[in-house]
Amino acid sequence: MTPSDPHTELHPALDELAATLEGLPHTELLGMTGTSCAFVLARLLAENPAPLLILAASQEQAVRITADLGFYLGRPDQVFYLPHWEMRPYEALLPHPAIEATRLATLAALADGRALALVMTVRSVMQRVMPRRVLAGLRSCLREQELHPREALLPHLAELGYHAVPLVEDPGTFSVRGDLLDLYPPTLPEPVRIEFFGDQIERMRPFDPTTQRSREHHIASLELLPAREMILAGEHLETFARTLKQRADALGIARPQREALLEEAREGLLGPGHSFFMPLCYDGLDTIFDYVTGGRLVRLDPPAIAQEMDRLSDEISEGEHRMANHGELYLPGDALYLSGNELADSLALLPHIDVTTLRLYDLEEQTPRVALHTESNADLRSNQQQDGGLAAQLASRLHGWQKQNWRLLLVCHQQGQAERLQALLAGRGLDLPLRDGIDIAKLEPGRPVITLGELSSGFRLPDEHLAIITEEEIFGRRARRRSGAAEARAKARLSSLAELREGDLVVHADHGIGRYQGLQHLQLQGNEGDFLNLEYAGKDRLYLPVERIEKIQKYVGAEGAMPRLDRMGGGAWEKAKLKARAAVEELARELLQIYARREMHEGFHYSPPDAMFREFEAAFPYEETADQMAAINDVLTDMQTPRAMDRVICGDVGYGKTEVAIRAAYKAALDGKQVAVLVPTTILARQHGQTFAERLKDTPVTVASLSRLNSSAEQKQILQQAADGKIDILIGTHRLLQRDVRFKDLGLLIVDEEQRFGVTHKERLKKLRAEVDLLTLTATPIPRTLHMSLLGLRDLSVIDTPPVDRQVIRTYVSRFDDDLIRQAILNELRRGGQVFFVHNRVQNIGAMAEFIQSLVPEATVAVGHGQMTEKALEAVMMDFVEGKTNVLVCSTIIENGLDIPRANTIIVNRADCFGLAQLYQLRGRVGRSHLRAYAYLLIPGESTLTHEARERLRVLTELTELGAGFRIASHDLELRGAGDLLGPKQSGQIAAIGFEMYAELLEDTIAELKGQQREDRIDPEIRLGLSAFLPEKYLPDPNQRLVFYKQLASAEDEETLYDLADELRDRFGDPPDPTLLLMEVMKLRVLMKRLRIATADYDGHSLTFGFAQDTPVQPDKIIALLDMDPKKYSFSPDFRLGIRLGRQPGEAALGEAKKALQGLI
Repeated sequence: MTPSDPHTELHPALDELAATLEGLPHTELLGMTGTSCAFVLARLLAENPAPLLILAASQEQAVRITADLGFYLGRPDQVFYLPHWEMRPYEALLPHPAIEATRLATLAALADGRALALVMTVRSVMQRVMPRRVLAGLRSCLREQELHPREALLPHLAELGYHAVPLVEDPGTFSVRGDLLDLYPPTLPEPVRIEFFGDQIERMRPFDPTTQRSREHHIASLELLPAREMILAGEHLETFARTLKQRADALGIARPQREALLEEAREGLLGPGHSFFMPLCYDGLDTIFDYVTGGRLVRLDPPAIAQEMDRLSDEISEGEHRMANHGELYLPGDALYLSGNELADSLALLPHIDVTTLRLYDLEEQTPRVALHTESNADLRSNQQQDGGLAAQLASRLHGWQKQNWRLLLVCHQQGQAERLQALLAGRGLDLPLRDGIDIAKLEPGRPVITLGELSSGFRLPDEHLAIITEEEIFGRRARRRSGAAEARAKARLSSLAELREGDLVVHADHGIGRYQGLQHLQLQGNEGDFLNLEYAGKDRLYLPVERIEKIQKYVGAEGAMPRLDRMGGGAWEKAKLKARAAVEELARELLQIYARREMHEGFHYSPPDAMFREFEAAFPYEETADQMAAINDVLTDMQTPRAMDRVICGDVGYGKTEVAIRAAYKAALDGKQVAVLVPTTILARQHGQTFAERLKDTPVTVASLSRLNSSAEQKQILQQAADGKIDILIGTHRLLQRDVRFKDLGLLIVDEEQRFGVTHKERLKKLRAEVDLLTLTATPIPRTLHMSLLGLRDLSVIDTPPVDRQVIRTYVSRFDDDLIRQAILNELRRGGQVFFVHNRVQNIGAMAEFIQSLVPEATVAVGHGQMTEKALEAVMMDFVEGKTNVLVCSTIIENGLDIPRANTIIVNRADCFGLAQLYQLRGRVGRSHLRAYAYLLIPGESTLTHEARERLRVLTELTELGAGFRIASHDLELRGAGDLLGPKQSGQIAAIGFEMYAELLEDTIAELKGQQREDRIDPEIRLGLSAFLPEKYLPDPNQRLVFYKQLASAEDEETLYDLADELRDRFGDPPDPTLLLMEVMKLRVLMKRLRIATADYDGHSLTFGFAQDTPVQPDKIIALLDMDPKKYSFSPDFRLGIRLGRQPGEAALGEAKKALQGLI
C-alpha cells in the first residue's frame, strides 16, 4: 500500500493500522503521545510476529518502552531489554552484576529465538557482546532425575563465575552441604535448592534467601547461564594469557604490569576497568547482529539517536587517546564497539519505522508517513481544587466518556491503589470492576474497567473512542513499590549469633563479659557434643554446652566501647548488674509516670477519615509499605480515641515517616485543630516546610514556617496568624517553644528527633505532652528487643522497610582516578543533580575541595565537616539543600536527617578505610528520588591492598544491592542507636553490661513496677552421657550451627522443634543420628522448662531431676509416681526426683525421662 506521493500522510483506522505499517518497508510514524507508540507496536506484533528491534536514544526511554510493550502485548516475558554497561569507554569501573545478568539472559533468548521484541539503546547496540559460540558452549541445563556428576558440576559453576559461600543470599553464589546444592542464578528472582541422590538430581525447588526455606513447588529444569560476561577459566583463561601478551608487546608494556593483570585473572578477581579486556578471553567479540537475523527496526526519535551515536564515538576516541597518553594497557575501540558507520550499515539492511515527535517536512525525504491522532492525559489533573478534587474531576470525565460509549481502561500498579481508586469512584456513582489480563480490543463501550499492570502513562484515541489512563495521570507521579521478596529481605533481622566470630565479646548471664574463641567438639561430664569456648580474665575458660546457649548474647555496647573481660567468680560483674538495675529502675519509673499521666488526661476525639481524607491519601506519590500503612493506621486510631496520643514513629531517613506526620496533621486540620511541627534545625524547618506545603498544595490547609530565617516582621505576622487560627500547620525550630508563641486551638504537636533538643526544651515538651496529642518522629533505629520492652509505655510504630525500590543504587569500586571522578561529577551535574564527595580527613579536606574544584571547574564546590561552628556548617548545608552549591566535599558526620533528592551521586574516598556499617549509612544518603543513583567507592591502586581487602571489595561490588551483606552492619547500628534514644546515663549502663542484658533488665523492671509477677528464667542443664549435636560434616558453617543451637535451646514447645527439624531437613538434608538425638534432648528440655526443672543427671544407674521450688507440678502427681513403684521412684526434701533404671544406655534414660515428665503434666 505505497502512496504515489511520498509526502502523503496516511490516517488509517485502528484496525487497518498494522496492515498499513506492514505494507511499507520504510515508514515514519507520527502523532504518538503517552504510550500510544507501544500500543501501536503491540498491534503490529499481533498481526505479524516477526521480531521487532527497538532502538532508543536513552536508557530511560528503553526501560519505559520495554515495560509498556510488555503490558500491551500481555506477554512481558517475550519482550527483552539489552542494557549497556552504564560505564563510559575505558572507565575504571566494573559493570554491575545485575546488568551483566540481564544482558546474558537477553543474549540467550535471542539465540533461542524466544524474543518477540528486543529493546536496545544506542550504547548497547554499539557495544560488542560475548561470542554466540562461546555462550552456546557455556550454557547447560539441569533437569530433575538426570545424572550430573558433582565433581564436574562444581568446577563448572566456578568457571561460570559463581562464588562459593556458606549461605546463599546473593545472585551469582552457590553453597554445597551434603547432598544439597544451593544456587542463585542471576537470571532468576530467587535461588534454587538442588537435592541429589548420588549424582542424580532428585528435585529442585526455589527457596527464600531471607528465611532459607524452600518453596512448595518444583522446578523441572533449570538453565545455567554464566554469572559474568568475562569468563576467566579453562580455555578462556589460556586465550586471555596468550592475547594479553600479544597486545602488551604491541604497546610496549613492561612484563611486570602485564603479569600483575594476569595474576589477578588467575585468581578470578577482576579489577576496576578490566572488563574492557573481555575480547582477550575469546579472541574477539560478536555484535548483536550475530544473534539477530531479520526482523523490523523501530527507531524512537532518530535525531536523538544520531546525536547519541556521535557522542559515544567521541567518547571512544577520547578514551583511546587518554589510555595511550598515560601509557596504559588497553584494547582499540573497534575491538569493543561498532563504529558509527558499521552500525549504520547493519541497520540499513532492515525495514524500519521511525517514530518522530516533530513533523519536519523535508523535500528530499522520500519516506511515507503514517499518522495517528492521539491525545495525552495531561489535562486530567488540572484545576483539582477548584473542581472538587481529583476524584470528582475524574468521575465527571469518566461519566462524560461513558455517555459517548468510549472504551475506558484505568491501570494501577498495585492492588491497594486499585481498590482505593475503586472506592473513590464508587462514592461518585461509578462501579468499576477490577480485572486481570485485559484484552484492550475486547473492552466494552461505556463499561470502564480497572486492571493491574506496569504502564508508564496512558493516552487517548478520540477517533476510536478509546482512553487508557494510569494512576500517575490521576494522582501524580507514583514510585514503584519494591517486590514482596525485596521487602522481606529489607526487614530481615539476623540473630546476633549469626554474626559471632572468634575473638568477639559475649555476655554470660552469670559470669559477665568474656571472649568467644570458637565452637569446640568435646567429651565432658559424659556428654559428647559441641561447646562454646569462652575466655575470661586471667585466661580462665568456660566450656558452655550448646543446649545452654541462651545464657550468652553477643556483646554490643556504645559506639567504640571496649570493656575489660570479667573474672570468673569475681564480684565486678554482679556490681555492674546492680548498678545497671538501679539506672534502669529510674528510667522505668519515669516512663511509668508519663504513662499514668497520659492515661488520666482526655484528649480531643477526632472523627474517622472521610472521603476527602481518602482522596488526599490516594494522592501520595508512593505505594505505602505494610509497616508504613500500619503506622498511619496506628496514628489515626490513636486520634479517634479519647486518650491523649503519645506515639513514636521510628524509621530511617526516606522510609516515609514524614508522610505519616502529614496525614496526622491533615486529619487534625480537617477537624478544625491547629498543628505545631517542631524540628531541631533551621535547615530541617525549611525542608519540612517545603515538603508539607507541596503535599498539601491542592487542599484548603494553610502551612507556615517559623525560624530565624524569617525577618522580625515576618515572625510577628506569623505569630499573629497562628493566634488568630489563620494558620493550620506551623513548622519551626525551638522558636515554637518560646512564650510569645500562642495558638488559637492547638490539637497536635509533631516533634522530629526529640533527643536532639536540650533539657529546657524537653521540659517544655513534657508540659505540652499532657495537654495535646503528641507524635514523635525519630530516625534512630530502635532495636526490636527495646521495642518490645517499651511496648505499652510509649506507643511505638516501627517502619523498617524502605518505602519504594526507587532504582537500585549502582555501586562501583574504583581506583582513585581523576578522569573517573570528573566524569562521575559531570554526569550528575548534566542532569541537574548534586554530588557528595566524602573525604574523612579534616586536616586536608580543604586541599581536597580545591583539587575537586580544579578538576571540575564547572562545579560549585563547598566544604562541610564536624569541626566547623554550628552556624557555619548550617550555612553550608542550607546552600547545598537550596542548590546554590552542587558538590559538597564533606566528612562522614554531615547531618543524615536531611533529604536531598537532587543528590544522586556519592563518591567515597579511601573506601577501604570504612567499615561496612559506615558505607551502608553513607550510601543511603543518595537515591531518594526516581532517578538512578550512583555510589563510587574509591580505593588506592590494587597493588597496595592485601588479598583479604581485595576479596572483601570483590564481595562488595557483587552485591546486587548493598542489602544482604549489610544486614549484619545495620543490626549493630540499631543496637548502638538505643543509646541515643535513652540518653547518656543509660548508654553507660549499656556499655557496662551489653545491650541485650540491659533490655532484659528493663523489661523485668517495668513488669515489676507494674505489679506483674515475673518468674526467674529456667535454663535446664541436661547431663545424660549422650552424643547429641549438629555434626560439622552435616552443617559446615559454625555460625549457622550457632544459630540453630540458639533456636533449639530457645524453643518453648514441641511444635517449634518440629518446625526446626523440618527446616534442618529442608536446608541440609536428612539429619544424622547425633542430630536426631539432639532433637530428642531438646524435647526433654522443653518439658523441663514447662515443669520448672533445673537439672537432669544420669550416672549410668539412676536418673535425677532437680525441681525449682516454684514448680507447677502438683504433689499428688509425685505421690502417684511413688505409690506406683516405690523401689523405682524417690523424692527428697530438696525437691529432687530419683528414678532407678539399672545399667542402661543414655538413650534409654532419655526415653524414660521424657515418659516420666509427661506423666507429671
